[in-house]
Amino acid sequence: MLLRVFTRGVSAGALTLAFSTWAVAQQSLPTIDVGGQRRAAAARTPAQRGQAASVGSVGQPSTAVPLNTSGPRLEPKTPTEAYIVRNADSATKMDVPIKEIPQSIEVIPRQVLVDQQVTNLKDAVSNASGVLSNNLEGLGAQFHIRGFRQNFIFRNALSLSQFTSMPMLVDTANVERVEVLKGPSSILFGRADPGGVINIVTKQPLDEPLYRVDQQVGSYDHYRTQWDVSAPIAEVPGLAYRVSGAYQNNGSFRQFQGGRSAFLAPVVRYSPSAWTEFTAEAELLTSRIQQDLGLPSGSLFGPLIAPLPHTRSFQEANDPKDTFDRYLVSYNFRQNLNEDWKVTNRFLYQDSRSASNMLSNAGFGQFAYDTSFNPEQFFQMNRQTQFQDFKRYNLSTNIDLSGKFEALGAKHNFLFGLDYANLGYDYVYNFGFDNYPINIYAPVYGTVPNSAFYDSVIGRGYKSSSSVVARQKGMYVQDYITWFDRLHLMIGARYDIADLTRGKSRSNFDLFPVLASDKELAIAARLRQPTTISTGWSPRVGAVFDILPELSAYASYSRSFGPQAAFDAKSVALPPERALQWEVGFKAQPLPGLLATLAFYQITKSNVATALLGTVGVSQLAGLQRSRGVEFDLIGALTDRMTVIANYAYINAKVIDDNAPNRLNPFGLLDSAVFGAQGGFLGNHLEFAPRHSGKLFLTYDFGDNGLGFRAGGGVTASTNWWGDLQNTFVMPGFARLDGFASYTAELYGHRVTAQLNLQNINNVRYFDAVDDTFNYNTAPKFRIPARPFTAVGALSFKW
Repeated sequence: MLLRVFTRGVSAGALTLAFSTWAVAQQSLPTIDVGGQRRAAAARTPAQRGQAASVGSVGQPSTAVPLNTSGPRLEPKTPTEAYIVRNADSATKMDVPIKEIPQSIEVIPRQVLVDQQVTNLKDAVSNASGVLSNNLEGLGAQFHIRGFRQNFIFRNALSLSQFTSMPMLVDTANVERVEVLKGPSSILFGRADPGGVINIVTKQPLDEPLYRVDQQVGSYDHYRTQWDVSAPIAEVPGLAYRVSGAYQNNGSFRQFQGGRSAFLAPVVRYSPSAWTEFTAEAELLTSRIQQDLGLPSGSLFGPLIAPLPHTRSFQEANDPKDTFDRYLVSYNFRQNLNEDWKVTNRFLYQDSRSASNMLSNAGFGQFAYDTSFNPEQFFQMNRQTQFQDFKRYNLSTNIDLSGKFEALGAKHNFLFGLDYANLGYDYVYNFGFDNYPINIYAPVYGTVPNSAFYDSVIGRGYKSSSSVVARQKGMYVQDYITWFDRLHLMIGARYDIADLTRGKSRSNFDLFPVLASDKELAIAARLRQPTTISTGWSPRVGAVFDILPELSAYASYSRSFGPQAAFDAKSVALPPERALQWEVGFKAQPLPGLLATLAFYQITKSNVATALLGTVGVSQLAGLQRSRGVEFDLIGALTDRMTVIANYAYINAKVIDDNAPNRLNPFGLLDSAVFGAQGGFLGNHLEFAPRHSGKLFLTYDFGDNGLGFRAGGGVTASTNWWGDLQNTFVMPGFARLDGFASYTAELYGHRVTAQLNLQNINNVRYFDAVDDTFNYNTAPKFRIPARPFTAVGALSFKW
């Protein structure tokens, strides 16, 4: 499979080679500059101009400043300086300040992750308004932005591809910053959800040596060692490397949970001149952890009669550890054609496997295979062993031509690009045959033999396999136009061609399972299945007007096109999701290092797929959904010692066109002759869309030049929100307090930092996730408790 998917990217590589060859002959051509002066070179700092002038490559003017080159790649001098963000060029693909882009964009820099001791993407994005994560600790997180689920995560502007409900595990050891682009961004990313895009920007090699080792020790047997090493290669000018990684071993406040993981991310960059740059990266992540399935939120007939302890689990001590393995290779190649035009080619290939063997909920009361009756069955949860094996790959590549020129009295920042994505997975979903009931209020453990877990691997009770391949080709063009240095207009459009094919095999209650692989049968069925092809346009237009140098107003209109991996009972793909958004707002820079955004938006989304409970891999459409809201984000330096990151979101997200729901039979699993048919979702609120949510986090530096005492803290809060689209159970609101204190000193020329973080200081009890990966086929879903009060100590050595 690896060879097959790599050869599909050959055309993009050939195109890059052609551009590069042409570029060598064109580097001495005059700049495209129709009737105006270039401001790019004049805008550089003296240090940056000096660095560019020192390049002096053959065939290049020694004073030329190529597009998008910068000064030396160095770490910020102080933590306060590290909070200041002005650009998100990785995600926007434009050398334009955030303040001048007609879109709400939030950037979470690495210093925020350090101050909050963040090790996962879920905690990182809590610093952006309107972003809620559904965290499955062992497998990663799913995200909801502006009320809509986000099935894709991007890495350096290429898709990491969640693609289905199965989440993607991301370690932050090599994360430089996280960029959150709000609203439809299909014009640049293609298969993107209308709520927004999360783009991870990874650490790059530095121009000065860096050696750092961090050690975390925390509550519930949490141990994490993290390293970051970077240096230029003196013997080869322009060559530098960086290696980041982490090893973590942790327990949990929940019974039978915990595990270990390891992560390694090497990067090599070669820049023979300021005109050419090639960066190659790799990642290897492996995890062995007991996945947390949470606590039941109720039964088909209503809520539980009494709450359960947050520490309780309905798994067993002999439940095998779940496996997650992922490797990734990528590159980024930039070639400047002259001072204003460049070609950029990106490539990413990823392969991963998630394998889980566990006990899952099989409903309350009488089990399907059990004809006896016991009065205690009202408190009895049935359990079956379950096996899921999810193997997926993702190949993504694109090539962009971008440049700046002046024409008709306006300054243009132009982008034209082509991209290609090839995504696929093979999925096995099995059950064992036997039932292992447990009383949720008086559990007795140790009743499940080891052989029961093998029973689910062979699928003696039920087995199902799916094989899916999805491909998408896109072409996009965008122009960012500026008049009078105050009015900025962004116009663009994208056209996509996508195809999707699935094959499926399944069988029930096999006392003697067949020897043929269900996976092979599913692949054979996919090869026979007709391919569904869909096409779509994604236009975008927006404008920004600078009212004052420190204040601008903006408005935008955009559409999105999202082919989805959702199928009906005949394995025919459902129509692609489509959405449109209106957004207006203000952007301000009240202080030189402070950036604020206030946004008002409305998004409508159609062709939304929802799982049809009682089936595996079968979905239905949920009508028309709409999200309206207000967002406020603030980040930066209040003084040379004090920083802030704050956000607030108001979200009103609901289904506005569908069949009326049936509150007596919301899941359609009860007898329709008695309780009526399932009905639709009209008027229901979207899950993971609290009406009000926000965060405030402040820091103060008592020392100088990054040395001395620092302290900070804040509050994260949310009102109630619904845990499912059927609106049958509520996730309670909360207000959580966090804080930290650190001290940095120099010892023999090396920096040593001691830090203590206290999380959930007020020990509030709430839930921050819903299991829709393992117990997703049984209603209602399980809620996963959030961490109680936790203390994490860290020592950092830097030299």
